[in-house]
Amino acid sequence: MAYATLTWVKPAIDDTLKLTRQSLEQFVENPEDTGSLQEAAGWLHEIRGTLTMLEIETATILVHEMEIVTQALLQGKLKNHGTAYDILMRSLIQLPNYLAHLALGYPDIPLALLPLINKLRALLKQKPLASNALFKPDIHLELPPGKPAPKLPDQKFKVFVHKNRANYQKGLMTVLKTKNKLAGIKLMLTTLTHVQQVCGTAPIAKAWWIAEALLEAMAQKGLPINAALANILKQIDGLLKQLVAHGNAGLRIQPPAALLQNMLYYAANAKSQGPRLSTVKKHFNLAYSLPSKSLLQSTLQVFSGPDIELMKIVVNIVKDDFTRVEETLDIFMRADTPDVTELEPLIEIMKNIAYTLHLLDMGGQAKSMLQQTQLIAAIAKGQRDYKMQEMLKIADALLMIDAALDTLANRGSHARQQIQQETGLLETQLKDVMKVVVEEAKLELVEMIPPILRFLEKKEVDEELKDIPARFTKISGLLHVAHRERAVKLVHLCAEYVQKSIIEKNSVPDEIRQKALADSLISLDFYLDTLAGNPMDGNQILDITQRCLKQLQAA
Repeated sequence: MAYATLTWVKPAIDDTLKLTRQSLEQFVENPEDTGSLQEAAGWLHEIRGTLTMLEIETATILVHEMEIVTQALLQGKLKNHGTAYDILMRSLIQLPNYLAHLALGYPDIPLALLPLINKLRALLKQKPLASNALFKPDIHLELPPGKPAPKLPDQKFKVFVHKNRANYQKGLMTVLKTKNKLAGIKLMLTTLTHVQQVCGTAPIAKAWWIAEALLEAMAQKGLPINAALANILKQIDGLLKQLVAHGNAGLRIQPPAALLQNMLYYAANAKSQGPRLSTVKKHFNLAYSLPSKSLLQSTLQVFSGPDIELMKIVVNIVKDDFTRVEETLDIFMRADTPDVTELEPLIEIMKNIAYTLHLLDMGGQAKSMLQQTQLIAAIAKGQRDYKMQEMLKIADALLMIDAALDTLANRGSHARQQIQQETGLLETQLKDVMKVVVEEAKLELVEMIPPILRFLEKKEVDEELKDIPARFTKISGLLHVAHRERAVKLVHLCAEYVQKSIIEKNSVPDEIRQKALADSLISLDFYLDTLAGNPMDGNQILDITQRCLKQLQAA
C-alpha cells in the first residue's frame, strides 16, 4: 500500500513540523535574530528529504516551496514578512492534516494543496502551477482481468495489427481532414477494440484501453476534438507501428508515462458517462486525482482545520467536564432517595459542552447535548418527574457524544463527516469480542516480524520461524469467528507461502518477494484496523493483500 510507511514515520515528521512552527514563531517575535529562521529552513529540508523518500510528490512540492520562501526571507528578498509568515504557518497547519489524511487510508487529493503552493509561489512572483501539474494518477495500476488473448503466431499477429493500423490511420485522417469526424472516431474505436482483443492485459494494452474511453467520450461529445487530443491519437498510431515491427515481443512495450498521464487527464475532464469512460475513471480513481468543486471544498475544510494534536487538547478539556457530569449522574441514579436539586449544577456545564461541540463543528452532538440539558433542567426544577428509564436514555445519549469525541481526538478533522453520518453506535463502540479478536490477531502479526527478519539476515530456520504458520492459523481462526471468510483464505495463503517456500525449502526470497511479503503483513495489519473502527475500505485493503500474494506465488 502506497502510504504504509508513512504511518511509521509520521510521528517523527509531526515532531519536526512542530519544531519548524516554533522556530518561525521565534523569528516573528525577534526578526533581527535570523538563527531561528535558519533552523526552520533546516527542519523543512529534513522534512522534504523524508517526503521524497516516501514518494509523496505533492507534499514534497509544498515543502520545497516553503523552503524557497524561507531562504528568500533569510536573504532579505521579501519585504512583507507578515504575509510570508502567515502563508508559511497555514502551510504548517495543512501539511500534517494532509499527511494524516493519507495515513488514515483516505484517497490522495493532490489538488487540495494547490492553493497553498501557488500562494507561496506568488510571494516571489513565480508563475502559478496549473491543475495538471498536480494531476498524479497511479499509471502503474494493472488492467482489470478480462478474457485471455489468443496466442497468434508472430507473422499472423503482425499482419493482423498492420491491417488494423491501416484502418486506424484511415479513421484518424477522417477526423483530421474531413467534417465527418464521428465516422472517423467510430472507425478508430472499432480498430482499437480489435487490437485490444489480441493484446489482453499486456503492458501496451493499457494505451488502447484508455484511448477507447477517450474516443467514446469524443463520440458522445463529452470531449472537444482539439490539437492536443489529435496529438494523443497520433501517438497511439506510433505505438501500433511499434507493435507491427516487434510482433508478440511488442506486447511487453510500456506506453510512455507522459502519454498515459495526459490521456488520463483528458479522461478525468470528459463530461460524458459512457461505460468505457466510467470504467477508466473508477479504475484509476480519477474523481480524486481531479476532484469536483464540492469534494475539493470539503477536503480543504478538513486540511484547514485543527490537527489531531490540537484536537486532542480541546477534546481532553471537554472530557473533563464530561467526567463531572457522568459522576454526578451516576451518584444521583444510585441514591436510594435521589435529590433532583443535585442536578442543577450540571445545567451550566452541559450548556458549555454543547457550545464547544458547536465550535468543533459537531452540530448533531451539540443538538443532542442541548436536548439532554433541557431534560436535566426540567427534572432539576421539578417540571418533569424523575424516571429511571429516562435517566438511562440520557446516560446513553451522553455516551454516544463521548464516543464521538474520542473519534474526533483520534482522527482530527477527518472524523467530522464520519461522525455526522453515523446514526447508530459509532465505530469506536465495538463489541468486546471484536476488540479481543483484533488485539490478539495484531499481536500475532507483530510477533512474526523478528523471526522473519532474523531469517533474512542469517538464512537459518529457527523454532520461532517454524511457529509462524501456526500463528497464521490462529489469526485465520479469529477472523473466522468474526465471519471474515475472504480474509481467512488470504491468511491461509500467507501461511502456505511461509511454510513451503521459506521453511521447507530454507530459501531466502528475492527482494521483490521480500517486499511483497512485507506488504502482505502490513495490509493485513491495516485490515485488522478496519475491524477495530478505522474508516478505510476493508475490501480494498484485501485487494492489495491479494495482489501481494500473487507476486509471492509467481514462478
